[in-house]
Amino acid sequence: QKHITRTKPYIRQLLVSWISVLDAVPDINLLDYLPEFLDGLLNMLSDRNKEIMQAAGNVLNDFLSGIKSSDVIEFGPMVSILVVQCRAKDNVIRSTSLAWLGEFILLAGTKLLLFYSDMLGSVMFCISDADNEIKQQAKTINQRLLSLVSTTDEPFDLSPLLQTLTYELVSDHVSSRVAALNWINMLHEKDAKELNKSFEHLLP
Repeated sequence: QKHITRTKPYIRQLLVSWISVLDAVPDINLLDYLPEFLDGLLNMLSDRNKEIMQAAGNVLNDFLSGIKSSDVIEFGPMVSILVVQCRAKDNVIRSTSLAWLGEFILLAGTKLLLFYSDMLGSVMFCISDADNEIKQQAKTINQRLLSLVSTTDEPFDLSPLLQTLTYELVSDHVSSRVAALNWINMLHEKDAKELNKSFEHLLP
């Protein structure tokens, strides 16, 4: 954790090697500590050294596989990291972070309720991405998140979601505005009474 933000190649190589070794030890559940170095591993995906980039990608894939097969995972701390990394300059980091969020939506469902708005903001950011593959990936995950919210029976505050959507309605990108309108339409069908309370913010 102390050295995970270092950028020197030989240090990064050592870090990835140590993480791989510790993850292979049966008596150590490294997933418990993943939030401590997830951000650093994601940043390594933009390393100019292809070996480091590939090694970090392999470790991240192993961790995601471990998350899928684990019964007890604390998603919140990792989501907080991923929503920020979805706005990274590097395409590989953005794509990987999106992919993780997409898997988390399937795995955690309504356990992510407190993060709906943050996740929506990051997915919306990528919907208007210059990279067409990331754009299509974001559209798929946006639909997945929209379906999750539409089927959430637990009561939750719509205000954070509407703040995000209000911002997207004035986006310069058509894809973002259309996506925002689809969300508003879904929320109106889900809870028209609650949505109408905030309609004055959406109307302009």
